[in-house]
Amino acid sequence: MKKDIIFNLLKNSPKSLTAEEIYNDMSQTTDVNLSTVYRTLNNLVAKGEITKNVRQDKIAYFEIGDQHKHYMICDNCHTAFPTENCEIDKLARKLKRETGFNITSHTLEFHGICPECINKGTNK
Repeated sequence: MKKDIIFNLLKNSPKSLTAEEIYNDMSQTTDVNLSTVYRTLNNLVAKGEITKNVRQDKIAYFEIGDQHKHYMICDNCHTAFPTENCEIDKLARKLKRETGFNITSHTLEFHGICPECINKGTNK
């Protein structure tokens, strides 16, 4: 089943994946089209089985779990390092209480150079 293949790809990936990355991997061994991958990913998100994060590059990244995350993005190697806690959720709840504004989502990214690129001397 395509859902199981997609779920396993995400489960075994050390990083978040885009729909295109999943499609490229699946299309090597399975008869699938990109619209099926998107539809399946959206269904998994709706069921709470995976998380979709749209980053500042406007690309949606998918990963296992339902915990909201923010990322540190290396400007050199483009690796995304997830953060574990979101302090902004507390601020969003406070703003909602104070203003009545219903905040439905937020994003935050930190950009810089990762330790590996610094150590290699390849930083910009």
